[in-house]
Amino acid sequence: MKICFVLPHFYPYVGGGERIFYDMVKGLLKKGHEIRVLARNVGEEYLGHKTVEGMEVYYFPWKSMFGHPLIPARDIEEHIAWCDVVHASIFTPAFASSRLARKYHKPSVLTVHEVRGPRWFWVEDLIHASAFWLYEQFVCRQPFDIYHAVSQATKRDILKYCGKNKNVVCVYNAVNEMDISIAEKSSLNLRDYFHLGEKERIFLYYGRPGQTKGINIYLDAIHMLKESGMDLSAIRFCFILGAEPVKLRQRFIASVQKHGLEDIVLIQDSLQREDLCRCILQADYVVVPSVTEGFGLSALEACQMGKKIISSTGGALTEVVYGNCLFFENRSSKALAKQLRRVIKKGDKAFDYVPPRSFPYEDMVNGIERIYFRLMKGRKGI
Repeated sequence: MKICFVLPHFYPYVGGGERIFYDMVKGLLKKGHEIRVLARNVGEEYLGHKTVEGMEVYYFPWKSMFGHPLIPARDIEEHIAWCDVVHASIFTPAFASSRLARKYHKPSVLTVHEVRGPRWFWVEDLIHASAFWLYEQFVCRQPFDIYHAVSQATKRDILKYCGKNKNVVCVYNAVNEMDISIAEKSSLNLRDYFHLGEKERIFLYYGRPGQTKGINIYLDAIHMLKESGMDLSAIRFCFILGAEPVKLRQRFIASVQKHGLEDIVLIQDSLQREDLCRCILQADYVVVPSVTEGFGLSALEACQMGKKIISSTGGALTEVVYGNCLFFENRSSKALAKQLRRVIKKGDKAFDYVPPRSFPYEDMVNGIERIYFRLMKGRKGI
């Protein structure tokens, strides 16, 4: 079968979605399918037609808006005419891919990582939230034959916010068992990185300072604990924060200073993967306060490393988080403060146990392949 992927970005671009599609393409190639990947270029080195680790990738110098490439139909038309199945990813690839798939009578799939719907108003001002919601509606209502949701939570949101009659299939992202040995490549010590001694208990957050990541809700919960008079002398809330978005990072740091939390809230820059893995392993607890999560890859990786997790109920987190964990009501600083207080008082005894969950590579590849076979069933020459 000939499959054409139309993606915003692809390897070597670093991101959760790019990693999922990389694994998907590699797996489908091993099954004997012919594949072309179309994506925005990554520097001058990755421009034009390249064979990357056995994958045929066409990199285009597409212009970008708000981090999303604008895709001219003329760049992808010959590839869609070539293929048996068109597989696009949300957001900007959807319109041109759907239109050309219909023009050439090709069955089509749209992968939807997340649908926020009215939740845009939780994380953006009125004007931006309205614009993003309208654009999300425009994208998710493009006529594809099948909509691929990466979690049951995302499937429910597609049906709820983008049309109940859609043909939505859930195929979970693949997350192979975390290779903890990667941390052995690093000599970084978490306590040294945050200038701490041996007595403090560390609650670790890592990731972007984005609005959907819930770090301001987390900070409000910490402020509540301090205002309540609770003894936090042996507690440190450590944040390994990405540099982007710059303004949100600066705003978060300003909030820490405004509330006088510099003694217990410590912030450091993002790290290379091996250094980050080592820090996660050395933390006492990992906090995941996300407001929205289409899947929850980083939370799942922390579970695979055996960490104790304090997580919101946002998005798909309750589907993927397992092991020793505590959940709190999404967007509720009060509920998070209650769980933090419980852990500070009871230690490891505070956590509930959720049986292990796995999302194997083979299940994702086989699930996507089944979608293609379903679309091609009865078509001539296949």
